[in-house]
Amino acid sequence: MQLDNIVSRFTEFCGLSQEEGEKRRTLCADAMGRVRAMQSGAPGGEGPLEAYAAAMACRRFVLLTLAAGGTLAIGEPVSGPEGARSAAEALEEEYRRGASPWLLPPEFCFRRTGGAL
Repeated sequence: MQLDNIVSRFTEFCGLSQEEGEKRRTLCADAMGRVRAMQSGAPGGEGPLEAYAAAMACRRFVLLTLAAGGTLAIGEPVSGPEGARSAAEALEEEYRRGASPWLLPPEFCFRRTGGAL
């Protein structure tokens, strides 16, 4: 995954200027790290994984903006903050599904199953 691609997609999703999007580079880098931690190791999938990371960063941006008392023009305008939150959740879910062939199942974890190490 390339951080520049994620920042660019994030900027597009949020309707921000390039300059405003660059200010959220750390948010995008954090989302990229989370997606990398969920990767299954299957080859390919760079585009869908980058899009999922951008959508994840977009959702977090919406939540942070609303928590700080800001307003957003995402989702249905008449629905207010709840509409922005719902739109960001739907966006993240849509791109997660697209990236799912390259992600570990959500319930996946390693466990020790007895015996000597």
